[in-house]
Amino acid sequence: MPREQKKRGRREDAKNNKRKRDETQHGPSKRYKAVDEHDQEPKDEIHIDGDAGDDFIGIGVEPSSGVQAPEDEDQFHGLLDPQEQEYYANINSKIVANDFESDEDRDFFIQAVYRETEGKELKVASSQSCSRYLEKIIMLSTADQLRLLFTKFLGNLTYLVRHRFGSHCCETLFLNAAKRVGEEPDQSHEDGEGQLSMEQLFLRAAEELQPSIGFLLTDRFASHTVRVLFLILSGESLDDESTKTILASKKKEKLEAPITTGKDSSQSKRRVPKSFRQALTNLIQSTVSSVDATYLRALATHPTGNPVLQLLLRLELTLNGKNQQAGDMSLFKKLLPDEDLEDDSESSKFIVGLLYDPVGSHLVEILVLSLSGKIFKKLYKNVLKPRLTNMVKNEIASYVAIKVLERLGKDDLSEAKDEISPELPLLVSRRRLGLIKVLVERFTIRGVEVADVTDALSIGFGPYKATWLSKLLSFEPSKQPASSEDDSSAKRASPPQKTDVHGSLLAQAMLQNPKMCQVVQDSLLEVEIDTLVQMCQNAIASRVIQAALVPSQSNVQFRRPFVPRFYGHIATLAQNASGSYVVDALWAATDGLHFMKESVANELAHNASHIRESQSGRTVLHNWELDMYQRRPAEWRALAKGQDKADDEVPQDDVRPERKKTGIELARERHVQKKTQGPRGKTPGKTPATSSNAIVAVGPVRR
Repeated sequence: MPREQKKRGRREDAKNNKRKRDETQHGPSKRYKAVDEHDQEPKDEIHIDGDAGDDFIGIGVEPSSGVQAPEDEDQFHGLLDPQEQEYYANINSKIVANDFESDEDRDFFIQAVYRETEGKELKVASSQSCSRYLEKIIMLSTADQLRLLFTKFLGNLTYLVRHRFGSHCCETLFLNAAKRVGEEPDQSHEDGEGQLSMEQLFLRAAEELQPSIGFLLTDRFASHTVRVLFLILSGESLDDESTKTILASKKKEKLEAPITTGKDSSQSKRRVPKSFRQALTNLIQSTVSSVDATYLRALATHPTGNPVLQLLLRLELTLNGKNQQAGDMSLFKKLLPDEDLEDDSESSKFIVGLLYDPVGSHLVEILVLSLSGKIFKKLYKNVLKPRLTNMVKNEIASYVAIKVLERLGKDDLSEAKDEISPELPLLVSRRRLGLIKVLVERFTIRGVEVADVTDALSIGFGPYKATWLSKLLSFEPSKQPASSEDDSSAKRASPPQKTDVHGSLLAQAMLQNPKMCQVVQDSLLEVEIDTLVQMCQNAIASRVIQAALVPSQSNVQFRRPFVPRFYGHIATLAQNASGSYVVDALWAATDGLHFMKESVANELAHNASHIRESQSGRTVLHNWELDMYQRRPAEWRALAKGQDKADDEVPQDDVRPERKKTGIELARERHVQKKTQGPRGKTPGKTPATSSNAIVAVGPVRR
């Protein structure tokens, strides 16, 4: 391997040390090129300061890219003195304590803070500690206060969005001001008539950032604020999980309003003026027209520029329609100029290069999800289909393969199955269970044969039914019985099992397939009782058992021998946080098997005093209507057999003369109806338990 060419000697070391000292003292800029004294022509070297980060790309300031750097590099608004910092720290303590006498008192307090901050807004937003306090104040501000602060920021947004702390204040201001779009300024204030509306403020902000938008895409701090502005102008919901991952990383500090004002409307129902769509179109066109295709393709693998490019591409493909995609100045057309996407074309080579890149693969996922059906078929036929086998084996490209499989039709999915089937044993050995889960789900929806997947799983996790499910879940039963008490000390004494979440999701997907459910069911019937009880007490493994207990016409033969395996352990499971959901699931699982339902209730009644000691146990007793079982067994049996449902399902055509009911009979019916409906008119047994550990349509509702 050739060595790197280096100059040796003391003179060369002295030059390097001098250059490092000069960079440390003067702080070279990342936004301006070095100019030679003789020819006054810019050199190829680009200096990067410490705040630029390792992910800054130099082509962002090349003349060929067309990107214009901002001119307010050295803008500075001063520092807060110690007294002012102490003042804002006391404000933060007051807000966190929330010791206001009334809402009016809190509003007066926030208004006083704005009066004290007048003229110092930019200094506070640029402060390391006080900028956090300003964000909390913004979350509690009224529409007029947000409008006033927004006006102060205008004219300095290009500087603030690139500032390490000011960018967070701008982002919080944009998010909270978006909820107040449409609210007119309060005319009762002295300056109410001269204030701009929220719509006008956002349009002014877009105009101010538009000249430098190409440069801000790769800025370490400004890119996050630019994404928020794009989403607000597009009208999409800011609460959606798919947009949250694009807005900020998981490492971002989450600041929430410590006080609930009750005035904020849902962001998903916010008002979006028509002028926002035109402003968004102008921003996207300005971004595309100001840079060349080389710069845009470099953004695809840039850690900071890639999320912005994802957002712009998704908005263009979903909001602007097919006419905008076909335009020469569209972002899609500039990235992929070849319409047919042939295998040897430049666009095809670009996509293939992104498939195996940890950053660029996210952009291909956006293309797969957002492209129109006509273009996606060309992309799949010419680029993705020949490489699908290699994609599923790759750790990075497999995520793109998952998105591709979710969009394929039945015929294409059958062909893809034939290509992937030889690689299934390898995927099982590498525990790529997420990809296999998607295969099972899509095969179930499209009605594709699943015999190949079943054989691969049987080979990968062994032929023994008693240990098949444990190997799939990576569940190792402990020798000591798990604690049944639901307290923190018991959880600290026994560390949680490292159960594979993807294995649990795969088992649940197999239970939804009529031809694969028997594999999981047979394993559950062969698992030892002690291991089954420990699975019920595991938060991840218990979901598989809950899904297996969901009643259906096809699993009656399974539920009949499976439910008696819990006899003798009902009290232990009822007192466990995860096992209590399994006991709740037994109510629906024993529909049509009344003698089993009565056996479970009888075991609960014998251990009722011990079960009531835990919160989860009390909830189980309530859901099983144990008081009715002990005091009015006839009414409980009618409820357990579903006789009240049968009365409601009597056909209207079957009209029979009925005798007039007596007063005592009417009173009894009202009493039974009141007891069976539960809180808010919800009948126990009809609505599933609501919790992060509950399976839908499994158990009765919890209070």
